[in-house]
Amino acid sequence: MKKTYLALAIAGLTCTSAFAQSNVTIYGIVDTSIHYLSNANAQGNSNVRVDNGAIANSRIGFKGTEDLGGGLKAMFQLENGFSSDNGAMLQGGSLFGRQSWVGLQGSLGKIRVGRQNTPLFDLLADHFDPLTVGNYASNSWLPAAGTLIRTPNMLRYDNDFGPVSASVSWAFGEQAGSLRTGSQFSSALRYTVGGFAIGGGYQQTVSATNSSYKDKVWNLSASYDFGPAKVFGGWFNIKDQTGLTGAYMAADSDVGTGWTTATTVAATPGNQRKDNGFFLGSSYKATSALTLTGAFYYDKSKNVSYTGLGNVGDGKRYAVVGWADYALSKRTQLYTTIDYNKARDAAVYELTNSASGKNSVTTVGVGIRHIF
Repeated sequence: MKKTYLALAIAGLTCTSAFAQSNVTIYGIVDTSIHYLSNANAQGNSNVRVDNGAIANSRIGFKGTEDLGGGLKAMFQLENGFSSDNGAMLQGGSLFGRQSWVGLQGSLGKIRVGRQNTPLFDLLADHFDPLTVGNYASNSWLPAAGTLIRTPNMLRYDNDFGPVSASVSWAFGEQAGSLRTGSQFSSALRYTVGGFAIGGGYQQTVSATNSSYKDKVWNLSASYDFGPAKVFGGWFNIKDQTGLTGAYMAADSDVGTGWTTATTVAATPGNQRKDNGFFLGSSYKATSALTLTGAFYYDKSKNVSYTGLGNVGDGKRYAVVGWADYALSKRTQLYTTIDYNKARDAAVYELTNSASGKNSVTTVGVGIRHIF
């Protein structure tokens, strides 16, 4: 009988523990499209292929919280990025390359540690970039290059102070003998009142090989929500000695999309590249199911330098993007997107297909996205 009572007690404790963990959520996005590129290789040939999604890349993740009492919660998030067209993992093949963190949340804010989005990236993706720093990798523009998207070894703090939201992070470089080498500081501040929002941020990334080389990014953005329509705008300024900006502007994609890094054309560390750019856009809720979005991105770069080419001067590039999204349900959407991208002067060296004599690429995609 005592053994029976003991077994029941253990079962009860097990069930209690299971119920305490019942807030764990499995979520994800599967997004696949048919994608046309007008200029897909060094010969200038066009290509039609099945691709991973445009605006939202495919992912699967786990997240959850546990109530610790007194208003304090423990929380975690693990998120894997994958390419839905072939099943391959993204982010260099990392199991949880998009997000991998654990933290605490209470009345004094939220603190997390692990691999996370930078505060500056979240500011743009969640609030100010018309395309949420998305679309195909062939459409590479300054917000994606400037924010560096996500960083490992990060300690991050977030809190809301009435209409003001603030975020700050420090990513450890983990280089023996130096706290600064390879480190990153990122920050974002946003003020919202009614339909108007304004925000900005500063981010500094230090080279992992030389602590005197830094990538510094400033951003200021604003938006206004009129109800059925919302308008966006933002400005970027980057001063980079690490080569990160040149690498990201050229390597924001996989080989074959038209905007890629040639093995002989790599950004030169130590050279200070300067970028000034802006973006404008608007989204319009045409019907309860149909949303139309348009955006324009521009960047002017100075003192552009590449290994093997030296300083090749100044360059310009811009992208014009249109996107139509039709919701079949709350979780399933059909969409189409078209974009035109052009590079001039030194910016052309960021294209592997510049040997074709073409300095532009047009892409069109139609796809389906399911959110679970």
